[in-house]
Amino acid sequence: MPDYLARRNSLREIFQDSAQCAVFFDQVSVRYLTGFSGSNSALYVGSDANQDRLLTDSRYTHRAKTESPDIDIEIESDFIKKLHDLLTLNLAKKIALDPKRTNLLQADSLKDKDKFEIVAKSEILAPLRAIKDEYEIKQIKKACAITADTLWYLINDLRPGINERKISSLLQEGFLKRGADGLAFASIVASGENSATPHHEPSKRILQRGDMITIDCGALVNGYHADMTRTVFIGSCADWQKDIYGLVMNAQAEGRKKLVSGAIAEDVDAAVRKVIDNGKCGEFFVHGTGHGVGLEIHEPVFLTKGVKTKLSKGSCITVEPGIYLPGKGGVRIEDTCLITEGDAEVLTPGSHEIICVA
Repeated sequence: MPDYLARRNSLREIFQDSAQCAVFFDQVSVRYLTGFSGSNSALYVGSDANQDRLLTDSRYTHRAKTESPDIDIEIESDFIKKLHDLLTLNLAKKIALDPKRTNLLQADSLKDKDKFEIVAKSEILAPLRAIKDEYEIKQIKKACAITADTLWYLINDLRPGINERKISSLLQEGFLKRGADGLAFASIVASGENSATPHHEPSKRILQRGDMITIDCGALVNGYHADMTRTVFIGSCADWQKDIYGLVMNAQAEGRKKLVSGAIAEDVDAAVRKVIDNGKCGEFFVHGTGHGVGLEIHEPVFLTKGVKTKLSKGSCITVEPGIYLPGKGGVRIEDTCLITEGDAEVLTPGSHEIICVA
């Protein structure tokens, strides 16, 4: 089990100069700081560990005690009233809140007609969550292994005549069969001209010989996500398909090469984008190069222009360039990678070369 108290102590170091406590209502932050996975909760992190409180309702009494043994638990129906009691008891006047994860009603209610001051701390947990501990890496590796095993097994059986929705359902079945808790996100299965839409939703379109098919999928294990994409070809591969595939393959390889501790996020994006720009397809690369993966499928650090964050050992980040030609089709290749002291470790193994099946 992770050291959740150590995580809360690290959080205290972040807010201690500007607030006396931090409060969270969102499920991801609460789970990261306590281990609690219930859908209804609030968390008070005080200036001292003995002030910390996990609030939830009576449906989750047993789960909270089981998942969060290192924090005092309060079974409450009115979280705001209890939080006001804790603020008064602990003489706290300033509350650190993440405005990206707290709604206006929650923030306004906490202020209690300006008795308490809200200190906005956008993505306050991002520096902590970006660097995974041993437990987190283990869960992500397991999720990635299940994802890769399932995807490659399925790719080998792709044939003309099967539709996108059936492929999506087979992915879910494969994940569950191999021990996943579920889907990390709704799988993307995009064939033929549909592959020109980066986030296409699986349809009844039937695979045909000569199609390119992009499959973007991930398994979920103990709350942690995997993310992997491959584009393969049904029967044959036209010259124009080979051309854009080669560009994406080389760009993705460059991205993995640049994914080292100390690299600047936007520099990795620029290096990947340069390969595709040089191939005269820059206008068809319409999204960022990658993103962090953990308790959320998309979380900092993001590999995109303007993000000057330095990458650190222990971060799990995707590299996923793509080229999308409207009305024709598209290619995306994606791996979840772990930043180490040396080269990045690819957690979603498998070929990056052109593969034709059926």
